[in-house]
Amino acid sequence: MTPPTQPDFSYAEPGQVCRRFVMALYSADTHRDAGPGDAYQRAMRFASSTLAGQSAAADRDGRWTTWAHRRVYITAIVEPFVDPQPPADTAVSARRAFRVTATPVGEDGWRGWTERSIVDCALRRGGPDGPGWRVTGYEIRRTGLR
Repeated sequence: MTPPTQPDFSYAEPGQVCRRFVMALYSADTHRDAGPGDAYQRAMRFASSTLAGQSAAADRDGRWTTWAHRRVYITAIVEPFVDPQPPADTAVSARRAFRVTATPVGEDGWRGWTERSIVDCALRRGGPDGPGWRVTGYEIRRTGLR
């Protein structure tokens, strides 16, 4: 199964693929989304076919009921995370990490807890997913709540 793609995106640089993946993961908006898994489905445009074929735990996010009641959207700041000793890239594999600061904001001014996380992406180029880079795995490490 070929993974979905993002039109007009080249998949040529692993950092940009990971950044887009992370931005999509934190793009929930109760005005347009039917449920919490919609953000995950948007992120799959930057993932490998193996990762895209997995079931998303995001479909069971317990915050969604509160967010829908408050008509929430997520404001997210996604910035590169500089690893002091990053693993070396190879011709077909790379790792990238981004720091995320995400806050649910309701249309009535309500603000939920701000989540601070590091998202670490494992990426692979080529193979059955095509010539570009794709996220093959990821880890979210929470660094704090406010």
